Amino acid sequence: MMRIWLLTLVSLGVLNAASITTPLLEVDNDRAAVTAEHLQKGMSGFIVRQFDATHSTIIANTRVEEVNPSNNRAILRFSKYDGLRQKSLPGGNWTPKASDTAVLAYDYERALLIAPNDTVYDTVAKSMPSVEWVHPDNFATYLSREGHPTPLIEDFHDYCTANSIGLLYIQSAQTLFTLDCKSFTLLQSAPSLSSSEERMTPFYSRIPTIRAAWWGEGSSRLESYEPYYLEQIALSNAKNRELYELYKAKFSDKSALLRHFDLKE
Repeated sequence: MMRIWLLTLVSLGVLNAASITTPLLEVDNDRAAVTAEHLQKGMSGFIVRQFDATHSTIIANTRVEEVNPSNNRAILRFSKYDGLRQKSLPGGNWTPKASDTAVLAYDYERALLIAPNDTVYDTVAKSMPSVEWVHPDNFATYLSREGHPTPLIEDFHDYCTANSIGLLYIQSAQTLFTLDCKSFTLLQSAPSLSSSEERMTPFYSRIPTIRAAWWGEGSSRLESYEPYYLEQIALSNAKNRELYELYKAKFSDKSALLRHFDLKE
């Protein structure tokens, strides 16, 4: 018998709301300041340049680097736009400037859920009916094409970018982690309780086998569901003190997971 209890996720309404659009205020090399409500560190998006009333284009990726909740001011960092990979088409060489527009939390209404078994998957997915869930079978098929029975963070980024998926949910260690699927930054976590010991690797899907490449990172079979995802979340959120305290409370201050954090006292 399987039981899962999820807290009421009040803030999920913000994460699954419409995208946040705001103009760039000041630009300094690869960073810019913006002001907008509901921004969180790690949210990803892109920069749009409007050429005239009917013509615009995306010129860069962006990610929220810092947020000041007292005045809703945030610092964004730019990177090369990789949402459209077409070598046969010409590309621009534009750099963001003040008055360009940042679009953040784009596609947050679409999500991928990584769960240890079908019961957990169904329970979590049904608890958030407003989310457009992309079934993990599709991700498993992508991993098989890549030859990665152990999914890499780059696999999540590339798959979510190609399929317009904004959020990634990972159920592990009696916790539901919510991450930006492109940056793998933890946006929030909520406690849950599961009495099931059943674990599918690398995650629940109806694909019987994910093809493995002959060699390379990700080509080995994932042996244990929970430790792997907890480690990947820690590695991508090494400066997150709340996550550190969560891990320490769950696994004690001697847990090997804590070595992945880089925190200053």
